[in-house]
Amino acid sequence: MGKGAAGCGMGFSCLEGCFARGRDMAQAKSRLSSPARGLCFGFPARRPRFTGPDRKDCLLLSLISEFLDFSTFFSVWYWVFLALAWSSRTHWTLGAPFDSVVRAEKRGGRWEDDLDAIVHAMAARFAMFMQHGGPWVVGIAMFLLAGLVTASVVTQNEMVRGITAFAVPMMIAEFGDIRLALRIERTGLRGYDLRRALVWRRFLNQVTGLFSLILAATLAVITLVQTQQFVPW
Repeated sequence: MGKGAAGCGMGFSCLEGCFARGRDMAQAKSRLSSPARGLCFGFPARRPRFTGPDRKDCLLLSLISEFLDFSTFFSVWYWVFLALAWSSRTHWTLGAPFDSVVRAEKRGGRWEDDLDAIVHAMAARFAMFMQHGGPWVVGIAMFLLAGLVTASVVTQNEMVRGITAFAVPMMIAEFGDIRLALRIERTGLRGYDLRRALVWRRFLNQVTGLFSLILAATLAVITLVQTQQFVPW
């Protein structure tokens, strides 16, 4: 009988411990979901109604927290930046805008001479840089890209992944432009052949930009899955 009483006592103490832990967890959850915590991060669960200076301070804190948020894939500004960056990148090839290429193709004459002068000046500039410090530039760029990719895989940080999805394809496009510049400097392309090379290089940059968008969307889905804990990685 004494053993039964002792067992009951141990059972009641276990139940009391369970209830105490449950009560503590409920209190912690209520504190985490309180409006004050949400206000600190700019996303209050229930927005309190402020009037006067308090309302202005609340809106100011909310705006600051939204602009200083390090979320990448779930921020509309990241996708706007990505679209604008690649739109500008594909419009300019070796310092020549695409409309100048079209104008030189249609009108010829002075427009064609201006396009040749612009492209050859940029090609000579790239060739000079590569002759003086080409191996160092390539080595440093490869080191930074390798570190970025490694950090995105190891740390699984959203901001690092977003930078990787932008920087790696952009560097690939830049290396393609440098390769074309060295070819122009070596062979002296002009006229129709030069315009054809510029148009082909622009098309390859557009494909690289599309790959960048697909890579960013894929990493965004992976980040969402890992955040919601749909799979155990």
